[in-house]
Amino acid sequence: MLKASAYLLLSLVFSSACGSDRDIFGHRKSADPAPAPADDPDKTTGTSPGGANVSPGSPMTTKAVLDQAAGDSYLTNVAALIASVGLGPYHQLGKHGKNIKVAILDNGFGGLNNSLGKRLPPETELVKSPLDQMENTTHGTKLAEVLYALATGQNKYSEKVDGPKIILMNTNGFTNFKHAVKQVIERKVDIVLYAQVWQYFGNFDGKGFINAEVNKATKAGVLWINAAGNMGQSTYNSPVNIGSDGVTVTLPHEQRFVRFTVPRDQTLVSIALNWNDYKDTTNFATQQDLDLILEDTYQHQLGTGRLHQTGPNGNKSDSQYSAYPRETISTVLNTGTYLLRVEANNRNFTAASQLRLSIDGEGVKMLDQVSDNSVGIPADNASVLTIGAGDVDYSGKMPASGSNKAKSELQVASSEVRFSDGERHLGTSAASAIVAAGMAVFQSTYGTFDRARALGMIGQGVLATPESRQAPSPTFKLGVPRSR
Repeated sequence: MLKASAYLLLSLVFSSACGSDRDIFGHRKSADPAPAPADDPDKTTGTSPGGANVSPGSPMTTKAVLDQAAGDSYLTNVAALIASVGLGPYHQLGKHGKNIKVAILDNGFGGLNNSLGKRLPPETELVKSPLDQMENTTHGTKLAEVLYALATGQNKYSEKVDGPKIILMNTNGFTNFKHAVKQVIERKVDIVLYAQVWQYFGNFDGKGFINAEVNKATKAGVLWINAAGNMGQSTYNSPVNIGSDGVTVTLPHEQRFVRFTVPRDQTLVSIALNWNDYKDTTNFATQQDLDLILEDTYQHQLGTGRLHQTGPNGNKSDSQYSAYPRETISTVLNTGTYLLRVEANNRNFTAASQLRLSIDGEGVKMLDQVSDNSVGIPADNASVLTIGAGDVDYSGKMPASGSNKAKSELQVASSEVRFSDGERHLGTSAASAIVAAGMAVFQSTYGTFDRARALGMIGQGVLATPESRQAPSPTFKLGVPRSR
């Protein structure tokens, strides 16, 4: 018989680094057994880099996170990464991203104080956020270190090299995220690196209130670089078809389940059920109500997401009321196969109604009809440059629709980053940092540009060249420096 989960957490918002059940660059995270309030976009959980979007945990105060001893581990494969994207000739010309403002938006910057003056410039700025909460993760710090190392060609800080101006912004919670976008615009940032995705708060089409904030930055001319997310093997999309019993939503396995596998014991997983009834503002309330149930193969119930999306005028006195069309389960699972099913609490759905099941957990794979639309929010936004990792099978993807190009627009052929303490990671977080470093160097050479111009240069083969005509997206490769 399969082992039951170690403990269960019903949580709220998953804004996650593109990772696994480990802090992107190393430290295992643990679930918080305390349930979160039912409907608070600022109770963001789940920062974990490297492979998917897991690891819920209570936010800590900013100071506690920054003061952590993160060790003195530094990037060791700088030369190989520089060669893989063609940055060497630019460095030889003295181009290292000077005067380019790069904002790294992330939920946590663990160990930052230990990195300043060692692996990051001492003048690296962390913008004060409205809410003093930050995830216990080194994700943002390590992304900054990767970007700085590749842009400058130095894996340790050197005052002799003028690299990009790095600005760090805490996006733990929607209030902090909105504030960061505002700061990006006011500070006239050239490039944003956001190596995170939200499992919900959008309609799988680049819309929703998270994307509405991002649009403000891209309309101001910012080149927003977003990781595609690492749920390419753990996402399922389908219409909302309710069976004859009026409750069971039709899913592929036995007409009522979606199955998934967990490869390792004690794997943290964050499961989200999301359906396409979001608006471009937080001030709305869905009238559609679905529930999420997690079971083992013996159909023993291991967890549920049963928020109440309906009621008289949105019954906010109900502690389980949610205005938002989503349900979540976060827990720790052991090796095995598991089942998800969905129940409808009303029939307020249309022929256009779609649902998404996404699972964030290291090595987790769907067994039934893996979706070809697995890019998270805001990587699905038509105005951002979305980055995939060509060396993993879990990189998020999204088909072209209408006038929008398929996501990702760029992929990195080799996303692996290695550190002196033995840690190695690959996936779309690392890939997006690699691209952001290249774009900073390129902009310092030829002038700043937005996504539209970047795509134009990609189309001309200046910034990227496909490895073959069948390549799904161009491989990021800077062209040979040319005279202006």
